[in-house]
Amino acid sequence: MTQKFSVARLAAVALATVWTTGLCASPAAADPTKILFVGNSYTHGRYAPALNYNAGPGNAANGLVHDLLCPSLPCTGAEGVAPVVPTSANTPGGSLLGQLAYLQANPASDYTEVGPFGGVAGIFLQLTREAGLDYDVSLIAVSSATLRGYSKNTGSEAGDLPLIESAKFSHVILQDQTFEPLPTSITVNGQSVPTRGSPTSFQAGVTALVDGIDAADQTAGVPYAGITLAQTPPLASYGYTSSNPAAPIFGTSTVAQQGGNPAYAPYLGDADPMAAMAADLHAAYQAAAADYTTANPGRSPVGVAFDGDAWVSAINLGVAQRNPFLTQEPRGQVDLWDKAPLLACCTVPIGYHPSVYGDYLNALMLFGQITGINPLWISTEYSPFARDYRGTASHALGISPEIAAALALVAQETLVAGKPVEGQPGLLCWEQRWAACRQLPPWAGQH
Repeated sequence: MTQKFSVARLAAVALATVWTTGLCASPAAADPTKILFVGNSYTHGRYAPALNYNAGPGNAANGLVHDLLCPSLPCTGAEGVAPVVPTSANTPGGSLLGQLAYLQANPASDYTEVGPFGGVAGIFLQLTREAGLDYDVSLIAVSSATLRGYSKNTGSEAGDLPLIESAKFSHVILQDQTFEPLPTSITVNGQSVPTRGSPTSFQAGVTALVDGIDAADQTAGVPYAGITLAQTPPLASYGYTSSNPAAPIFGTSTVAQQGGNPAYAPYLGDADPMAAMAADLHAAYQAAAADYTTANPGRSPVGVAFDGDAWVSAINLGVAQRNPFLTQEPRGQVDLWDKAPLLACCTVPIGYHPSVYGDYLNALMLFGQITGINPLWISTEYSPFARDYRGTASHALGISPEIAAALALVAQETLVAGKPVEGQPGLLCWEQRWAACRQLPPWAGQH
C-alpha cells in the first residue's frame, strides 16, 4: 500500500493550509471538556488491546478514562473476575469445534472481560490528545446493556442511572445494543424475516435518558449537555454463513443454536446484507435524534455519529473485507470484525464484535462528529499533529500508519456525506479521494 499512500504525503501539505479554519485550538487554562460514554461491549471494546486502553478506575486522576463502574482498583463484580484466555494449547476438545463446545459447557474457562475498561472511549481520548484538545472522559459500559435497561435502572444496569443523570458532563454519548433499534421485521427476497429488534424500546430508552440528563442539568443550573447517539455497525454474522472451518459461526446467538430461528441472521440472503443492516440502523438512530429534538425545542441538542455507515464506506472503498468468513480473504483489506473463535465463544460468534480496526474507526467517527476536526489530521504519520507516531492511538493499537490513514479517510468521507460513500477500490479511486479532501467539510468547526 506504499504507492497508494504516497499521495497522502502530498495531500498533507494542501490540507495544512485548507483545513486550518476547521481546527479547534485547545483553550489555554480552560477546564477540560467532560464527556461521558454510555453503552455496552461495543463501547468498552470486547478484546485487548482496546478493552483496557487508556483505562483507569473511576477515581483516577485526569489522564485516563474514568471507568465509573470500577470506582477503585481492584475492580469488583463482573469486571473483577480474573480472566482465562482460551487458546488452542490450553483448551481441550481436539478440534476447533470441540474446543468451542468445551468452552460452552465450561463457562469458567470462557474469556472474561476485566476492567477498568477503555475501549472506544480510550481511543477517543487519545485522539483528542493528538489534536491538542483537553477532554476529561468517563465511561459506563455493561456488556449486553440497552439504553432502555439503563433508563429503568434494573437488571445488569441497576445502580448506573444516577451516574448518567449527574449534571457533571457537557456531552454524553449513548450507544444501544446492536440489534435493539432494528425494525421488528424486514423483507429479504420477498419474505418477511424477524430481527430481534425492538424499536419502541430503543426510542423509549433514548427519550428517558435524555430527559433525565436534561432534568439533572436544569436542576443544577448548568447548560444542557450535548447528546450524541452512536450508531452501531452491522453484524457480519447477521448476514453471512460460514463454510470456513477456521471461522465457524458458533454460539448461543446463532441460528443453529436457536432452533433455526432466522432472527439470529435476518439479513442472510440480502444482496448486500451489511449495507442493508447499516441502513436500518441509520434510519433508527436518525429518527430517534430528530424525534427528540422536534418534541423538545430548546433542550439538549441530539446528534448522531453514523459509525456503522463508516463500516459500509470502508467496505465500498476496498479498505475492509465485505465477508470475513471467506477462506480466501482479499489481500490488503482489514477485518473490522473480531476473528478469534475461542475468544468470541460462547454467547456470540465471531463477526459480531469489532476488531481493533473497527473500534478505531468508530472512535474516529465520534472524534470527527463531536470535535469538528477532520480525522485525517490525527493519528497518522501524515498528520501535522503527529510529531511522533509512537504517541498515537493507532501505534498503541498495532495499526500501521497506512491503515490508520485509510480508516481516517473513510471516516472523513462518511462524516461529510452523512451516509455510506460509494467507490471502486484501487489506486485511482484513492488518488481521487485524497484530492477531494481539500474541500472543507460542512461540519468542520461546529463545536
